[in-house]
Formats: sequence, C-alpha cells, structure tokens
Amino acid sequence: MEPRMKPFILNRTDERNTKSVGGILLYAALFFIVTRIAAMLLQKSGAALYEWGWGLDAAGMLGARTPESMVSDMGWRAVPHVLLLAPFVEECAFRLGLSFRRWHIAAGLGALAYFFADWMLFFADVANARYWALLVWIAVAAAVYGFTTDGFWLSKRDRWLRPAMWASTVVFASVHLLSVSALTWGLLPYALLYVLGLFFSGCVFVYLRVNLGFGWALGAHMLCNLPPALFLLGALCD
Repeated sequence: MEPRMKPFILNRTDERNTKSVGGILLYAALFFIVTRIAAMLLQKSGAALYEWGWGLDAAGMLGARTPESMVSDMGWRAVPHVLLLAPFVEECAFRLGLSFRRWHIAAGLGALAYFFADWMLFFADVANARYWALLVWIAVAAAVYGFTTDGFWLSKRDRWLRPAMWASTVVFASVHLLSVSALTWGLLPYALLYVLGLFFSGCVFVYLRVNLGFGWALGAHMLCNLPPALFLLGALCD
C-alpha cells in the first residue's frame, strides 16, 4: 500500500527519479519560504510570551551576534566571512560527506573538526587560532582518508544516509547556539525557537545536497546568507 503522505524533506533521497531539477528547486524554495515564515512567527510569539509573562526581552538577553558586533570584531572581513567562508566551511562540515565517498567523508570530518577547533581556540584566546584549526582539518582529513576505504563508506550508505541527513541538520542548527553569549536554562526555550529557522534551512541544504549535489547546497546557503551580508555592508557604510 502506498503511503498517504509524502515523506518529510529529510527522507527524500531519490527525487531525481520523479522530479526535474526545476521541480526539486521549486519544492526546496516553497519549503524554505513556508518554514521561514512559520519559524519567524514562532520566534516573535516566543519573544512576546517572555515579555508578557515575565517582562523580559528574550531576544536582547540571549546575546546573539548582531551586524554591529560582527563589524566591530571583524571589520570588512565580516562580509566575505558571512557570504563565502561560513557557507563553505559549514557545507563541508555538515553536508559534503552525505555522498559517502571516502574523500568527501574525510574532507567533511576534517571541516567539522576545524569548525569546533576554531571556536574553542578562539575563545581560549590562542594566537593564530584559525591557522591551528586549519592544521586540525588537514590532520583529521588525512587520517580518515588514509585509514578507511571507499568500499567501507559506500557499504554504509543505504543504511546510514537518512540518519546522517537528520543528524547533520540537527547539529548544524544546534551549533549556532555557540554564537549566543548569554544562554541560560530560562532562555533555552526561546533559544530553540531562535535556531528553528536554521534547522529548516539545513533541511533545504541537505535536500539539495543529496538530490542535486554539493554545489547546489552551497549556492543555496550563500543565497540564504546574502541578506545578513547586506546588513553587514550597510553597518560598515554607516
């Protein structure tokens, strides 16, 4: 018996069998628009509930990075960081390996190690943190590539693909909580609403990665980051 409902976007692994490239892009765009609106409404409702119930400005208290703070920390580098570097590193870390090809897995796990190493070294105030993190990327990628085989990873694809799609999306959204400076247990419900939109964005990137390829996911991520990059540019020009 055929299922009554279409599977959720993170379970759609063979769309090229039934949809054209345009159909896949249209589905991804519609999913993104609808879920982005829903996430924004939920976030605003959560903020209003904190204000009404406890008189708290949850958004302000959370301490999420603003365009002004990024410009203060990074200057003009903030624009290419948001528009180019961050999407590239995040796509490598969270979605490149979904092909289950050995060199993609190696580069992806290396990027994931870089992502966390860069964050930890930066907050530990280590000099040249990004360069040390880059060495971590290279070392992890070399180890994974050298000590595993294509056959090993490809043999796991059918069993692990969908769990990996879900896990990568959840982790992708969750790590953005690292960008907030004042997270507390009391603010956690609002923080989860804050990253809900990122979870849905991650769903779209995974869907495009699996069904069209890495370049499509990277392009969509850059397009998604274009408005924040323009806000940064505006803050720089003020």
